[in-house]
Amino acid sequence: MRHFIVPALLTISLSLAACGSSQQDPPPPPKAQQGRAETQGIRGTDAIGYSGSAIANKVDGALNANDGQKAKTDQALQGAE
Repeated sequence: MRHFIVPALLTISLSLAACGSSQQDPPPPPKAQQGRAETQGIRGTDAIGYSGSAIANKVDGALNANDGQKAKTDQALQGAE
């Protein structure tokens, strides 16, 4: 009977040590948003099967080109004054 007590105590102590505080990995950081705020809705269409990121990248390029042209036009108008 005595030779069963030592392995039982050893098993219990090991199981309690294994159940101690386990460190969990922190959750991954949220994914950084790509592109402009105006096209975030378009990017969301990836989830339903559309190539939303590709479309949004093209729209972002068009919006950026428009902003650049507007800036050039504004500079030209200010220079003409």
